[in-house]
Amino acid sequence: FMELRVLENNKRSRRNLGLDCDEHSSESRCCRYPLTVDFEAFGWDWIIAPKRYKANYCSGQCEYMFMQKYPHTHLVQQANPRGSAGPCCTPTKMSPINMLYFNDKQQIIYG
Repeated sequence: FMELRVLENNKRSRRNLGLDCDEHSSESRCCRYPLTVDFEAFGWDWIIAPKRYKANYCSGQCEYMFMQKYPHTHLVQQANPRGSAGPCCTPTKMSPINMLYFNDKQQIIYG
């Protein structure tokens, strides 16, 4: 015997307006650009793994309508239209990476 409850969710979810760009893009708005960190290219031979990873970075300008996306930025903009709105072209998620490397005693470390 199994009892199920069906809940209706009539809320619409907001689309992610983030843009992905590359070195050939002419976009001036905030974009995520690819950036690969390559430890082998740096000559860092004590790094065992990963040999490289995708770090990415954000760059660009924030338009007025973009600042209307969140209630707090909308309020700040309405309270002081000529003031600085603060940073908006920033990562939405960051996470650490695990690495395997040699320490100064040539011991393999995972961390």
